[in-house]
Amino acid sequence: MKKYKSIGKLLAVSFFTAVIASACTEDAMDKVNKNPNNPQDAPAKFLITDLGVSTAFSTVGGDFSLYSSVYMEHEAGIGNQLYRAEVRSGEPTTATTYNNAWISVYANIKNAKIVINKCQEDPSEKGNVVTEAIARILLAYNGAVVADVFGDTPFSETGILNPDGTPMYMQPKIDSQESIYKEVMQNLDDAITLLKDGTAEDEGLSGAVGSKDLIYGSDPDAQAGLWLKTAYALKARYTMRLLNKSANQTTDLQNILTYVSKSFTDASEECKLDIYDGDSQLNPLWAFSYSRNSLAASESLIEKFAERNDPRAPRSFTQPDPSGNVAYGGGAKQATTIDAIKVAPNGTPQELQNNYGMSMASWAMTAPTQLISYHEVKFLEAEALCRLGGRTDDAKAALKDAVVAAFSNLENTVADAARNWLGGKADFLGNAVAEAYFDNEVAPLFAANPLKETMIQKYLAFFGASGESLEAYNDYRRMKGANENLVELKNPLNSNRFPLRFGYGADDVLANVAIKEAFGDGQYVYSEPVWWAGGSR
Repeated sequence: MKKYKSIGKLLAVSFFTAVIASACTEDAMDKVNKNPNNPQDAPAKFLITDLGVSTAFSTVGGDFSLYSSVYMEHEAGIGNQLYRAEVRSGEPTTATTYNNAWISVYANIKNAKIVINKCQEDPSEKGNVVTEAIARILLAYNGAVVADVFGDTPFSETGILNPDGTPMYMQPKIDSQESIYKEVMQNLDDAITLLKDGTAEDEGLSGAVGSKDLIYGSDPDAQAGLWLKTAYALKARYTMRLLNKSANQTTDLQNILTYVSKSFTDASEECKLDIYDGDSQLNPLWAFSYSRNSLAASESLIEKFAERNDPRAPRSFTQPDPSGNVAYGGGAKQATTIDAIKVAPNGTPQELQNNYGMSMASWAMTAPTQLISYHEVKFLEAEALCRLGGRTDDAKAALKDAVVAAFSNLENTVADAARNWLGGKADFLGNAVAEAYFDNEVAPLFAANPLKETMIQKYLAFFGASGESLEAYNDYRRMKGANENLVELKNPLNSNRFPLRFGYGADDVLANVAIKEAFGDGQYVYSEPVWWAGGSR
């Protein structure tokens, strides 16, 4: 079992420094907003490396998913800021809560726009259509995330630079969520065109992106085709996200099925960052759990598993370690019964570490981060078929594929935790057990209410170390906006303090007048749904 004495390299957090001077020359003032330690220019392919890793690690695997996992009861917060989020004590309404994620996601938006501009304007980069397409897909991804969590938020004026590299807009305007989504979809469409049915190649003088793309670059021959499949997967996700605002839901549901058919055919093609090595590169949930130990097994989640005789519980959880060392291996063990887990009650846990059982996902050091998974695509297919009606057998088949793939994804996580942290081999399941579970437990519930069981199974699948809790949060708010009570949460505080959105980051609440005014005292997060969930902003 590996031991770690330093966590300094686990998480990278960016900070902006305000420079105050009582007397400055004109030359000194010209240097404000310039960082002499950062190069002013780099080939686009090197920016793709940072853009892909940061999107996966910070946008997908970072605070957005972490807080969503508490709000969606995939985890229970039992320490520090996540305890305050659990009991709704300040944390959901404070501008500092999501500030690190705010900084990271807007840095990604800036870098994506720089790459796109270079591929269009820089003579050495023109013709690098795969590089530009990747940047457009990741711009769409980060743009959709800021729209999903913040609602109306800056986008069109962010990341626009002057020729000297300084920001063109120091206080970028707030754009409507609707207008941001139009740009998201346009960027995906532009990327699809650039990728030319998966046959595109970079032809610029600066060279192909190739292995600088850490998501799909290990197979340059398939790179364009796999990014094309990702673009279609995201079009399916976002078309479903906007379903409540659709002018013709039947057409959009049929479009989702078309996008799914052009996307991943199995889990080997899904869009994920799979570079964590258990040493210098670590899954972000593990990094957080190691440093903070603030999560516990959620009673609400485990009840849903138990109601279905779902074999993912208790195997996906550890029981408390009597020695108090559950966070560091010690005597912690994979639970063999649900009663042995000692679950944390949602909304009313003790703020006490090592008192409750924990999810194995918290200790999966090398589990990949999923930007969009094969099982999500199959769940989208099943949902679209359920909503269209008349193709129940097809919907059931898609749902079964989704559930089996989700089992496999979680099995990798549990095995990782057992192998790298708990010091042993995990007891888990395999495809045969997943298929038997579907046939014996899920199929009868699907027959009784196809859409409800599809959405519950999708919710259960998004628990884990893959960073998918944010998508569960988006689904829940979308269903809430359509008055669909398909997934039941148990936190008693949700009656009037369920976070309907995230609040803006403190950096811009302090620096941007428009954002400061929109944020107010932060209490709007409990009362104002985002536009696609029935709100006005």
